[in-house]
Amino acid sequence: MYSVTEQFVAWLAAQGYRAATYPPADETVFVTVERTGGGVEDMVDHPALAIQAWATTEPRAEEMCNEVRVALLTSALPVGVMHVEIESGPYRFYDDETMAPRYQLTVNATSILTD
Repeated sequence: MYSVTEQFVAWLAAQGYRAATYPPADETVFVTVERTGGGVEDMVDHPALAIQAWATTEPRAEEMCNEVRVALLTSALPVGVMHVEIESGPYRFYDDETMAPRYQLTVNATSILTD
């Protein structure tokens, strides 16, 4: 079954990032993808996604998030994704629980659901 979040995770990994849908317990520098909303009509999905860059320093988290933003605008998109629009960010999104520096992009996408 097609998962837009997993396609973004695979795309980020191909860009050279450690990527996951949840923060990995054993890593300090990584990117996460979380679906935060959106709807489906027939076989077209319109997900809203939060893409978060986590690092050991705030400048590195911001740099990673900016790199991801540029890649989304200039590179081939994840499999099944037809369009991406940067809704906001990157902006600082400090994680109070882990005390880890984190920056976030919010993205609206259009994808075709496939088997």
